[in-house]
Amino acid sequence: MKRMIKFLTFAFLIVSTTQITISQNVKKLYSDYLVGTWKLDSLEFGNYNLAPQYQEMIKQKLPEIMEKTEVTFTKDKRYFKKGIEGEKHGAWSISTDGKYVLVKLDGETKVEKTLIISLTNDRLILAPDDPTATNSKAYMYKVKK
Repeated sequence: MKRMIKFLTFAFLIVSTTQITISQNVKKLYSDYLVGTWKLDSLEFGNYNLAPQYQEMIKQKLPEIMEKTEVTFTKDKRYFKKGIEGEKHGAWSISTDGKYVLVKLDGETKVEKTLIISLTNDRLILAPDDPTATNSKAYMYKVKK
């Protein structure tokens, strides 16, 4: 029985260590991939029930939103966003598990949490963590400079 307990404890430690290492590797890889400037390629809207007049407003504003939206993640973990609502500045990080981009805007106490659906060196798909958000996915591409 003692051998079995030792074996299970050892197996648990190996699995835990492996998961931590994988999470750290994903976090590092995503941090490297995220650095740069990203432009909005398209937005996917979910099943959120918007009044028809708001749906029409969004459709009319979408080209302007896509043209003006630009997000920059710097190597020193600074965050800059330009859009139709103006400019925002803050700090960014990747969550410990590598599943979220975390942004704390300057002057704010709340940390915005956005789900990473997919991230490569030149493509990014994000989804809001808020289930009541209008858009369900944002598709972005990295600007080549």
